[in-house]
Amino acid sequence: MKYTSVGYCREEVQAIALFPVRRSMPLRQKIQISNILIVSLALVFFIISIYRIVFNQTLERTTASSQQEVNLVKKSLATMFLSVQNFSKFALINQDTQHVLSENTGAGSDVSALKSIHNTLAAMLETEPNIDSVIIESGSGELYYTSNLTGVSLQSLDVYPREKIDSARGGAVWVDTFRPSFYSGMKRKNMIGLGRVIMSMEKGTPLGYIYVNMDERTLARLYQNGQGAQNPTMVINGDGLIVSASDQSLVSRSVRGYSFSQWVRAGDEGSRIFDVAGVTYLVSFQSLEPYGWKVVHLVPTSALTYGYWKIALLMIVFGLISMVTAVGLSIVFSRLLTRPLKRLSEAIVEVGAGNLNMRAPAETDDEIGRLGATFNEMVDHIQGLVLRVEEDAKTKRLLELRLLYSQIKPHFLYNTLDTIRSMAVMANAKEISNILRALGEFFRSSLNNGQELIAVAQEKKHLQSYLYIQQIRFKKLKYHIEFEPEIEACRVPTMLLQPLVENAIHHGIREMPDGGLCEIFGYAEGEGEQGNLIFIVRDNGKGMDEEQQQRIWSNEGEGELYSFGLKNIQDRIQLRFGGSYGIELSSEPGKGVEVLLRLPLILNTDDPEEVDE
Repeated sequence: MKYTSVGYCREEVQAIALFPVRRSMPLRQKIQISNILIVSLALVFFIISIYRIVFNQTLERTTASSQQEVNLVKKSLATMFLSVQNFSKFALINQDTQHVLSENTGAGSDVSALKSIHNTLAAMLETEPNIDSVIIESGSGELYYTSNLTGVSLQSLDVYPREKIDSARGGAVWVDTFRPSFYSGMKRKNMIGLGRVIMSMEKGTPLGYIYVNMDERTLARLYQNGQGAQNPTMVINGDGLIVSASDQSLVSRSVRGYSFSQWVRAGDEGSRIFDVAGVTYLVSFQSLEPYGWKVVHLVPTSALTYGYWKIALLMIVFGLISMVTAVGLSIVFSRLLTRPLKRLSEAIVEVGAGNLNMRAPAETDDEIGRLGATFNEMVDHIQGLVLRVEEDAKTKRLLELRLLYSQIKPHFLYNTLDTIRSMAVMANAKEISNILRALGEFFRSSLNNGQELIAVAQEKKHLQSYLYIQQIRFKKLKYHIEFEPEIEACRVPTMLLQPLVENAIHHGIREMPDGGLCEIFGYAEGEGEQGNLIFIVRDNGKGMDEEQQQRIWSNEGEGELYSFGLKNIQDRIQLRFGGSYGIELSSEPGKGVEVLLRLPLILNTDDPEEVDE
């Protein structure tokens, strides 16, 4: 146990050494630092929250704006495609076109009809600016096209899906972006085409094909608006190929490698944030029906936070002003709050130094005021305890003086008895000599040279002398003394057991016609410094009831029981060793009395007073 206690103390000292500032810091500074930390954390949380709120609101507005822009592009594209489809019908129902294709005339025949076809094609270009070029193919393979085209051949028309166009039977079939081998305006362009079968108005049989081409850049101009590679808008088909894009370098590329590809291709519309090629984008898209295309718009999230440095600077300035204000208020309020505690601490220090007249201020009814009032009550109680200890010390000394007086009184009688015993020995009166010797030993043990503690063996000898004398007086008296040999060297207060035995004889068994039995036992309970010394004095006399026992402890006994009885011994023991030691009395009428005496286990020493301390 000692080793554990030392180890614990060592660990505590090390812990204190690790945090010397925290342990020794005044409470006022602790409150100030705590307030600063709390305000700092609150400000950081507030700034982060405001930043996130602003960012989320900006993101919501940007998402709505992006969706609106995508929707506008989708509607513009749908209007453009519908207009192109409608203009393509004019060529189908043109009478000259129907006549030339149905007659299957050569290029040099019916010049007026051919001129009418070319005028129709030229009118389509002029009327619909979104149309780049138009090609008409007859059933016999004759080609008629707008004047801005060069290098048109039957082989160059393989880019148009004939099977889909045939199966549509006059319906419009859109062709994704392609780069034909012929030239438009002396340039090769990325084209988006529309193909139809030209049906005979009279017979309903196919006469040929019409191919309407749109420049991909015409579509891009709808959503380009100065956007570049950092903020692209694109149109992709169902296979993930880019049909058109604000950035021309993206046209005809696949988006399958992008993180948003599967999400866009699987849905109809939406907005989400994706990481694309190491850059975070807000991706918004909508479906362009019935073409099976998707309009996709990308906005980098860095654009959302553009200009946020002003907000951040404003927040930093606000945080610094709040921090300075918090520090000032913390200093003021910490002084107001800790002033009563400081005065209470000063009062505690004064009381600890021995000034029991010092009192703490208890002017308020809060926790500090109640603490001060409780402290004052505790000091009052301590003062009362000090006075009580002083009174107990006086009482103890008075008992010791009374014991010494009781020892000194028979001194003269002891010397006289010794003289009489010598005369009895000379007169050969052996029985008288024995009783005088026992009486002399009894008084010698009582005097004990003024020592307060004696050995158990000496106390046992004192009892034997006393009981020998009593047995001569009361012939039928029986006694039995049994002490463990191990305790005979232990120390006990003098005149401890004899008054108990005397009470047992005179108040318990003296008036019994058949005599009585007095038994005295002594043994050790426990070991070492934690052990106790137990003595039991038991008689088989008339016993006592509860009222008689209460009279004993209330000092209302009679004779020697009052002057030098159980209460006297109880007071001596508890004054010397504490309230956990003393006498336990148990008795019933007609069944005798048993007195158990518990003392600390004190080993023999050459200096009894040192043991006492």
